[in-house]
Amino acid sequence: MSEDSVVSTKFRVLELFAELNDFELDSIEQWICSRSYKKELETKKLMQISERCLVKIGETIKEIVPFEAEMPSETIIPPTVGDQADCNTVNTCHVDEFLYDQDEVVDLVKVGKLKKHYCLDCNSRNVQELTLISHSMSRQSLQYIFKVLLPSDLEDKQILDVGSRLGAVLYGAYYFSNAGTIVGIEMNKEFCDVQNRIISQYSLDNNRIKVINSDVLERSDVVQSADVIIINVLDFFVDIEKHKEMWRFFKKYIKKGSYLVCNRSMADTLSYLDMSEESLNWISICRPSQLENEIFFDIEDCSELFLYTVN
Repeated sequence: MSEDSVVSTKFRVLELFAELNDFELDSIEQWICSRSYKKELETKKLMQISERCLVKIGETIKEIVPFEAEMPSETIIPPTVGDQADCNTVNTCHVDEFLYDQDEVVDLVKVGKLKKHYCLDCNSRNVQELTLISHSMSRQSLQYIFKVLLPSDLEDKQILDVGSRLGAVLYGAYYFSNAGTIVGIEMNKEFCDVQNRIISQYSLDNNRIKVINSDVLERSDVVQSADVIIINVLDFFVDIEKHKEMWRFFKKYIKKGSYLVCNRSMADTLSYLDMSEESLNWISICRPSQLENEIFFDIEDCSELFLYTVN
């Protein structure tokens, strides 16, 4: 690092320190003086190495799926209930968070490949900002799931991702955890082909990671054997009745003691479906298992991830 770079770094550190109160500054000073940050820095570097593997996979996937990462063979219908009920084909755009992080979205807007606004009435100044949605979890969310929410030792556990699509959760579990078995279940064969292509191209251990082309409702055996079930919001892919059927199915077949990870609170999901009462006491919200690792994350970006245990 050059002398100019050192000065620039000191400037950025002072800018950050200037925003802290005395208590916060003392805490940071103690952290640095104790040199405990050295171990945490090594952990952070290892996490960055694993994340670079996911970045490479993402770049490969970008070359083989449409820009929107939505296949012509799938049916996507905006929901009519819940916190995404205001989404429709006009005001909503899908930008996959696994493929494009926030910085990449900014770059896409700059070069004109992605628009952030739509016209309300054909007068160009009367515009509304588009709602950007993602059907995948971001790389940071995946790291948070496996490095903060779930236990560190998953060697003898089976992870199930319901609706695995591009396989983001599978790759995250593969690189960020020691999970013994990682299973993705996906109805759309095109997406299954994408996942299997990535598994083959990147020489992932296919004894450890598996993709099943099926409706999850037809594979109660897979659900029953899972120790961790990860479910992304399903609103865009099933109607209300199918959605209710799926949660009744999960309640019946997910075994006691399993972990359930969702990117929307179950209280909200069940309330939207008018199922709160029939699912009362089925699950309990769970304290994150590796809270000490929160230091590696911007917590606000991971606030919509929830961990439960099945009673």
